[in-house]
Amino acid sequence: MASQPPDVMERAAFWVVQLRSPERPQGCEIEFADWLRASPIHVLEYLRAAEVWEALAHPDSSAGQPAEDLVREAADSNLIGWPGQKPGRRPGSSRIALGWRAIGLTVALVIAGLCAIPGWRCLSVREVTTGVGELRSAVLPDHSIVELNTQSEIRIAFSDSERRVELVRGEAFFVVEKNHSRPFVVSTDALTARAVGTRFSVYRRAAGTVVTVAEGKVLVRDAIEVTPGDQAEAQPGQPVVMHHADVQRSLAWRERRLIFKGEPLAHVVEEFNRYNLMSLVIVDERLQHERISGVFDANDPESLLDFLVKVDHIPVSRVAQGSVRIGENRNPSDK
Repeated sequence: MASQPPDVMERAAFWVVQLRSPERPQGCEIEFADWLRASPIHVLEYLRAAEVWEALAHPDSSAGQPAEDLVREAADSNLIGWPGQKPGRRPGSSRIALGWRAIGLTVALVIAGLCAIPGWRCLSVREVTTGVGELRSAVLPDHSIVELNTQSEIRIAFSDSERRVELVRGEAFFVVEKNHSRPFVVSTDALTARAVGTRFSVYRRAAGTVVTVAEGKVLVRDAIEVTPGDQAEAQPGQPVVMHHADVQRSLAWRERRLIFKGEPLAHVVEEFNRYNLMSLVIVDERLQHERISGVFDANDPESLLDFLVKVDHIPVSRVAQGSVRIGENRNPSDK
C-alpha cells in the first residue's frame, strides 16, 4: 500500500493528541467521527498513529527496546485488514519505507504532543470565518465561546500562558471562560482587548476598532478599562476614544436585528450591505446624512426599502444584477 499524503498523517496525529487532551473542545468527538467516515484510509491512519503514540507513551511495556525498534514495530504491525487483504505485512511496502514513514509519523506526534506540554507554544493557528449573511458560533479550545457576525474572520493561537485571538476582519462576540493565569487577548490592527472572564464584542471597521463590554471588564491597550455600558474606539496609531454604549443596540446583530436611532442613511446602507448580496447604492448625495430610526431584520433589505419609500418618501429603483439605487426614481425597463 502506498504511503499516504502528509496531511492525512498529520490529521491522524492531531486526533490522537486531541482526543487524549483533558481540555479537548466540546463536540470534537462528532467532528472526529465525521473525519473517520470520510475514508477507510483515515481509519487506518488513525490506528497507526494511535499505536505509535501508545508505544512512545509507555516505553516500559516494550522491555526497554530502543525507540527505533518501537517505531519499526509500530510501522510493521497489522492493526486492521481491508477486504481482500490477507493477514501479514501490508502489500507493496518494505520495511525501510515503513520505517521512514513511521519516523515521520513519530515526529508529527511529538510536535503535536508538545502543544499540550506547559512551556511550549502550539504553533498551529486555527481559523474561523463567516460569509455574507452568515452568523456562526464556535467553542474555543478553553471552552470560551465566540459568535462571529457576517463576513468575519478570526485566527486562534493559544499557549500555556495566553489565549490570543486575532480579529482579521468583521465583528465577534466573546464569552470568556475564566482563567486568571491565561489572559484572553483579542487583537486588531488598532488595539488589543485583554480579559479574564467576561462578555464583550470587538468590531473591526475601516474607520477603526470598537470594543463594547456587556459584562465584566476589558483592558484596552493594557491601560484603559472598559466596563458595561462603555465603548472604546481607536484607529491605528491614534488615542483611544471612549463613548457611552447602547449595548442592546450594539449587539442586536446576534439576533439578526439591526437597530438604528437617528443614524445617517449612509451608515444604514453600509450595515445592510454587510449582510446581503443585494447591493444598496445611494445615488443622491443629499441623502447620505438623512437620519433613519427603526428596527430591521438584517437579512431583509426589502424592509428598509419599503420604509424609505413609505415613511421617508425616498425613491428607489432596481437595476440589473440585484442592485438597488436609492434616491433615483425610474422605470425598471429604462436603461
